[in-house]
Amino acid sequence: MLLETLEVFLDNNCSWARTAEALHLHVNTVHYRIERIERLIGRNLSRLDDKLDVHAALLCR
Repeated sequence: MLLETLEVFLDNNCSWARTAEALHLHVNTVHYRIERIERLIGRNLSRLDDKLDVHAALLCR
């Protein structure tokens, strides 16, 4: 669930609304999940370098 949310979030250029729409979720749920992911991985997805690192890591798996 968190991994899918992260992938969709990054694929939608970090748009909360488009991610929520794509996953059929409320935007607050997306916010909660992304905040949880950020805490788990120790990265801030509002920072470009962190987004790029996380995106590259997802592509390598």
